[in-house]
Amino acid sequence: MKRRLFLLSAGLSAAGLSATATPLLPLLIGRTAKTSRGRHVTSPGRHVLVLLEMRGGNDGLNTVAPVRDPLYRQARPTLALTDALPLADGLALHPALAPLQPLWRSQRLAFALGVGWAKPNRSHFKAADQWSTASPSGEGPGWLAAAFDQRREAGPLVALGPSGSAAMEGGEVLALQLSPAELRGRQPAGFEPDRAGNNPVLRRMLELEQAGQRELQHLRKELAPLPAGLEIPRGGLGQQVALALRLIGSGACPPVLQFAQGGYDTHVNQANPHSRVLGELATALSAFAAGLERLPNRPQVSLLAVSEFGRRLRENGSRGTDHGAASIALLLGDQVPHPFLGSYPSLSNLDDRGDLIAGLSPPDLYAQVLQHEFTS
Repeated sequence: MKRRLFLLSAGLSAAGLSATATPLLPLLIGRTAKTSRGRHVTSPGRHVLVLLEMRGGNDGLNTVAPVRDPLYRQARPTLALTDALPLADGLALHPALAPLQPLWRSQRLAFALGVGWAKPNRSHFKAADQWSTASPSGEGPGWLAAAFDQRREAGPLVALGPSGSAAMEGGEVLALQLSPAELRGRQPAGFEPDRAGNNPVLRRMLELEQAGQRELQHLRKELAPLPAGLEIPRGGLGQQVALALRLIGSGACPPVLQFAQGGYDTHVNQANPHSRVLGELATALSAFAAGLERLPNRPQVSLLAVSEFGRRLRENGSRGTDHGAASIALLLGDQVPHPFLGSYPSLSNLDDRGDLIAGLSPPDLYAQVLQHEFTS
């Protein structure tokens, strides 16, 4: 059962969830960001936001590395990067992200620095809930669902990842899942709310599923072909990118899409696995950007990539890193706050757990993104 339907079956209506939204959610509305205007042909007044969830806790310190800080190499005698790619302000990019350099040079790629909660929960599940709800408690509707409900903006919000996205769920706006695997399978049988009898909760569940299936059938019918000659990398993230490009090129793309990529939990022998997963990320996003360039009269597109927490400053005894606090987020698109949003955390001023201190909270980061989403 999907999370949205589980909440309903527990007797919590979508309206009730919205009414108990976290006090931090008003911060998501009304912020402005200094951005670099894209130079690409887009259709004015239309915008698509893509949320990419990097699951496992990405090591921000080795994604955008403070290579000039001697404390970085002291804390990571085997993991500190020696061949990083210079960015600016003494920061450098992991070499596996080299395919993204053209986007950086054209100011279509930026990084949010020092992103995270103060002393976040180190459980993957709880930390993911905190990020999904924009709330330290991890309770309430997803931040995207709440933002669209507050603005009374139409959906649907569509997850392309294999397990959906809690950031889109728990509100009144329609949240759907359309994975590449579902395109190859049979469509489920229709849902008939009348079968619910006198059970109002079951009726609402069936009505939502019926509306969702109608919308998914519409999206399937409208899918555009991929741009000719575009190379899509293998793997799950590449498949999600391909489906997103077909939706964006259709002229009927939902306002929000979601990607998901796992593999960022690097406790043991981090160097090679982290390089591999970042390489997969880079090739997929490079293909995504190349595909967008070939779509005529497309909407403006922004992508935000986040992870539930960063890693500890000091590497552990297994040549890996353990769950930490502040990390980085990646922003890609027609308008991004190039080169950086926020400031890099100090490596000498750590919290009492020995973690980097975040300077940019998830709600503040989301506010920047939503300002663009609702005003473009």
